[in-house]
Amino acid sequence: MEIHQELRGPLQGVKVVDLSHVQAGPTCSMLLGDMGAEVIKVESLTGDQFRLPMNGANFFNFNRNKRGIALDLKKREGKEVVLKLTEKADVLVENFLPGAMDRLGLGYETISQLNPRIIYCSISGFGQTGPYRERPAYEPILQAMSGIMDTTGEPDRPPARIRPAMIDYCTAMNAAFGIAVSLIERQKTGRGQRIDVALLDVAINAMSPYVTQFKRTGELPKRAGSSQPTAAPFQAFETRDGLIYIGAATDEMWKNLCRALGLEGLSSNPRYATRQGRIEHKEELAEELNKVTKQYRSQDLESKLLAMDVPCAKIRTIGEIIQEPHVLSRGLLEEVNYPALGKIVIVKSPIFFSGKSAPTRLRAPLLGEHTKEVLIELGYNDHQIQDMINRGIVKQYEP
Repeated sequence: MEIHQELRGPLQGVKVVDLSHVQAGPTCSMLLGDMGAEVIKVESLTGDQFRLPMNGANFFNFNRNKRGIALDLKKREGKEVVLKLTEKADVLVENFLPGAMDRLGLGYETISQLNPRIIYCSISGFGQTGPYRERPAYEPILQAMSGIMDTTGEPDRPPARIRPAMIDYCTAMNAAFGIAVSLIERQKTGRGQRIDVALLDVAINAMSPYVTQFKRTGELPKRAGSSQPTAAPFQAFETRDGLIYIGAATDEMWKNLCRALGLEGLSSNPRYATRQGRIEHKEELAEELNKVTKQYRSQDLESKLLAMDVPCAKIRTIGEIIQEPHVLSRGLLEEVNYPALGKIVIVKSPIFFSGKSAPTRLRAPLLGEHTKEVLIELGYNDHQIQDMINRGIVKQYEP
């Protein structure tokens, strides 16, 4: 996919070396790439491990707007390529285990001496300091450790994981925000800095209301299924053909819900007259409402409640929501041509500038697709490049 100058974003001119893999790091650099940064993704000769799961669906989405090269970082010549890249780079993103980059000779102290303006962002499971710093981590591990999993699921069932990797995504957002702030700070000081973002820190930060509540009262949050413990009715209800989520948080919404369902008698019941009363009697209230919601089709009930200003939504599948006229009108879904696969659909950035979302300038790279191109830009000649390919130091994708 050709890069069009007029499609570049607010980070045009920012050069990013992406040494990350899997999700949190690549998503961070993708966000920078979406905003116009020039991102070079550095992979091992075997490639990012997320190239395989879900037939590449993870990789396609988290690695757009990047060029890709493949290197053996354990070999001197491979490390030299990265050092050359970082000499003129603005940002380096990595998510190796703490200490691994130092052992490779690519740690912050080395890179910052070579380029004092570099913003060196390290993403890890547990941070660059602390007793757990060298523990490996994946998203579900952090959900399990942070209390998120313990609070998710039905009350009478074991804890459940949140299916999307939200800690990874939130970590990427925090890291990208830290990088953007550091770029602004560098305009004042002329120097870069080290950024340390840990998935566990981000996960605990997301649980901050529950932390505060526990420290005040000693109460642990309980699993509540689809319901919201601080409001009622605020949960999923049955319909004739599925489920609908209703969130009547205020007294006015509660009255509107009762009017829509012809339940004025329920509305006038003193047990349900206040928010606190509805919370205290939420189970019996849900039973009463469920008897009525089961008489409707999901879509019909959604339309009926929305007409009365009651927040609600039919519980949809991915297949259903991406066909909604609203989603299609927002232009979030984009088709890109991928070699050997044809057209694939990815989800674009959800950030709109002056009514326009960030364009996909480059599809996710094939393994080593831009190795020669980038090496030539660094000053290597054809003979040197071919020699490194022959010796297994770099890989260039060949159709």
